[in-house]
Amino acid sequence: MTRPGLGRERARTLARTMERDIGLGHLAPGEWLKQVDLEARYGATRMEVRQALDRLVEKGLVKHLARRGYRVEDFDPERQAQIMEVRAILEAAAADQVIGLLDEATLAAMEVQAERFRANVLDGTVEEQEEANLEFHRLMLAPCPNRELVALLFDLRGRVPVAVTRRRNTVGLLQRAAEHHFEIIRLVRARDATGLARLMRVHNLTPKAPDVG
Repeated sequence: MTRPGLGRERARTLARTMERDIGLGHLAPGEWLKQVDLEARYGATRMEVRQALDRLVEKGLVKHLARRGYRVEDFDPERQAQIMEVRAILEAAAADQVIGLLDEATLAAMEVQAERFRANVLDGTVEEQEEANLEFHRLMLAPCPNRELVALLFDLRGRVPVAVTRRRNTVGLLQRAAEHHFEIIRLVRARDATGLARLMRVHNLTPKAPDVG
């Protein structure tokens, strides 16, 4: 018999896996999620699937319709814009906190991820692009003393799936986002807090790709 605590931990792990699959479009916006199919797909129990779905409902990634079931949320442009406005404000605040704390070793590691993202724009998958992009920002935010701020930023990233934000992307727009990463590094080295805050806002609010930031 599975211990209750272990079952809850499996449900949390399953929710994170499903969140990632929603983000990458493996579970597409508008798709109905049949619990029996999810059990088979993830090797989970009915209870674990139900708990994971309820967690995703709380995060706004899945919608529960009474007597109909669960469906991956499809995001309207207004909601996307509101989430990105909040992200822009918080990323500028976080940038102000870390600009004096990022050392040369971290900036060099950020450059590696910036190069990786730029290369993947042309030759990589959406998943590879997203991994490089997230790692760039994890490195940048690692020294931020306000951990609640960092946690909220990454939570906001997950609220709009990559599959949704990629709908309006072009290679040119992604390339512009890639160049922003190198400009971020330049501004940090110059300790230009004003310029960095301005760029973080542009990076998030341009109509190109709200998730690339």
